[in-house]
Amino acid sequence: MTGERFAAGAQSYSFRKFDTAGAVACLKQLGSDTMEFCAVHFPPDAGDAGFAGIKRLLEEQQVQVPCYGVEGFTADAAANRKKFEFARALGAQVLTADPAPDAFDSLDALVEEFQIRIAIHNHGPGARYDKVEDTLKAVRGRHPFIGACVDTGHHLRSNEPPHEVITRLGDRLLSLHLKDWIIGGEEQILGEGDLDLTAVARALLEIGFTGPVVMEYEESPDNPVPDMKKGLANWRAAVKAAGA
Repeated sequence: MTGERFAAGAQSYSFRKFDTAGAVACLKQLGSDTMEFCAVHFPPDAGDAGFAGIKRLLEEQQVQVPCYGVEGFTADAAANRKKFEFARALGAQVLTADPAPDAFDSLDALVEEFQIRIAIHNHGPGARYDKVEDTLKAVRGRHPFIGACVDTGHHLRSNEPPHEVITRLGDRLLSLHLKDWIIGGEEQILGEGDLDLTAVARALLEIGFTGPVVMEYEESPDNPVPDMKKGLANWRAAVKAAGA
């Protein structure tokens, strides 16, 4: 994947029926070396008894972990710090997040100290960060390392074209979850729903995006790899069509 523009890794929730070693095996079957892990595979705690073994596995399998989440954050500065210490130990540059409104003063200080970014994840209708405007309001006046993780599927569910969301966010876009959906319906293989993949890739080019891109696929949890391979092929074709 080295040198590939907007190369997509995977979100480990896609492999939630597998243990960590099994999730890594699925990632390798995809032909990828990049994973955003979440707490279903290991907790955000560098002091956890299993963490050294996780690090060893990732190093042996040469798996890159640029981001981790989605994690909640509150006004509890000590609890927030523990997650930043974990991210640093893991080697992640981005924590995908669902921060409470009272968390931001703490996060402002922590992103500066650790040089690790906070990317607010939209979770669709009814969520705290549903529309792009919800995220823009939350980050206004905040440290530039506090921005957004756009989940394209959830923006479709909220009737917001993801490529327009990306354009509005500009340099506040810190990471991307690729997910496809039929508006008013169900999740689809990436590139087979209502998501305009080429428009998304073009929007990323226009804003000069350089953050992590991961595919999240919640269907076929017992064997998601075949569908995800199709999705990755569709994404690569879209990136090429966009001129990247």
